[in-house]
Amino acid sequence: MTFIDFIHKYMSVLDRIRSTKEWLPVDFQGEPHIVTPRYAKSNEVEQLDEKCFRINTTETAWGGVMWAGIGLFGLIAGVLPSGWGLLNEFGIVGSYNNDPLWLSIFFIIFIASFTFLPLPAILLSFVYPFKRPKERLLIWDRENGTVTLPPRFWGEHEVVPFNELKVKKIRNLGSFVQFHVLAAFRPSDGQPIEFGLLGDNEKDWAFFCWYMDKTRPLPPGEVFDPYRERDEERRRTFLQTLPPANIQQAG
Repeated sequence: MTFIDFIHKYMSVLDRIRSTKEWLPVDFQGEPHIVTPRYAKSNEVEQLDEKCFRINTTETAWGGVMWAGIGLFGLIAGVLPSGWGLLNEFGIVGSYNNDPLWLSIFFIIFIASFTFLPLPAILLSFVYPFKRPKERLLIWDRENGTVTLPPRFWGEHEVVPFNELKVKKIRNLGSFVQFHVLAAFRPSDGQPIEFGLLGDNEKDWAFFCWYMDKTRPLPPGEVFDPYRERDEERRRTFLQTLPPANIQQAG
């Protein structure tokens, strides 16, 4: 087992706690989020037209430094004091205590959990700045009906047919306001890749389902206006290739 495989298994325990139970349908229809021109021109959006929605989620150099800083803080504030307390409980350092056996066992388990459980995450925070991918792209390919998912930490991008995409809402550990975020799970390693636009999960998912449905016109919003005529020509051609039952359903 490689280090990254171990990290994936380690994180999957937390992911199971964070994940909601239900998978979201890829044919979900609802009121979609309207993409604004300001967002479409932001640095993270590399392409947004009738063919592809290409989002650059590459971590900056400062992001790597932040990871290392979090790891150093966790080591100094959590692991080292807990480790010292564990050694003291065993009498390796300091004087041996005469606590009852049950109390000693409780303290050993409690302190050991703070000493050893965070170690993989802390080690990851030191390794990640050097292993992080040079480019992390999340690509919604409307033309080919696929989604390209970046690695969670490092590794290869993965292309998934949209109709096979597994998406759930998971708890957002980084915010006390937005309690859930959307996450697409990579088939190869089961790792969740978080995504979204505005933070309204239903509207965001409705937008992506609409955008990826080639039987429908482009979603509402002025950012798509320059491409509507060309997309409508493509749509008419595409509908002609479908069986009559599918055309009626699409209409």
